[in-house]
Amino acid sequence: RYLQAEQTIVKQIDFIAELEFLSTEQGGRNGYASSGYRQHIEFENYPEYLTSGNQTYIGKEKVEPGENVKAEIAILGTEYFAKRLYENMEFKFCEGSRTIGFGKIIEIINTDLKYASGIDQKTINLNLYPTDIKNRLESDYGKNSGEAKRSIQKLIISNKEFRSKRIVRALIYAGNKDVVHLKKMIELTRTDWRDLLMNVEYEYPEKRVRDFNNEIGNEKIKASR
Repeated sequence: RYLQAEQTIVKQIDFIAELEFLSTEQGGRNGYASSGYRQHIEFENYPEYLTSGNQTYIGKEKVEPGENVKAEIAILGTEYFAKRLYENMEFKFCEGSRTIGFGKIIEIINTDLKYASGIDQKTINLNLYPTDIKNRLESDYGKNSGEAKRSIQKLIISNKEFRSKRIVRALIYAGNKDVVHLKKMIELTRTDWRDLLMNVEYEYPEKRVRDFNNEIGNEKIKASR
């Protein structure tokens, strides 16, 4: 993509990466790729969002199958990956469903994409949350699980208050297997996350019946005798 102002063309560069093209025998391309080549990119631990990346090769105009090269990369979907990318992060690049190579970020140019130091990746990436959360997303939302996951990902990156396993479990439960309703519950959470917990953990203000600090399936609080 290019931004034009006062007849000056500025090329977008999001990061610089080392790329390894698979050989044809390994399932890679049958022919060379020219600089400017655009393919699909899947970043490690973000399978729910396949983006597109433009590769501008450094020091050469074309790359043969089996070769390595450094490249400037510009991706689509920068908003989704804001504050999520980091140096040495790995990714694969594909043509359709076929993986044709692998890459590693060596320098981030677009600082909006760079995750803040000191933040644990396990708190901002739903794919690194406990297994019960990931499994329930898949079972409850089925073919819409990717959309459900993307919606929650945007929530937890937006504010550290929402990076809570308890809140995420409560959201999945409150969504009631309906991604549209899930999004409404996300907006409720943005307004005041305590309202979400009150809705799903309490039957009425004095009686708490669920505790989503516990794994999904074990959230019910046993009535005391």
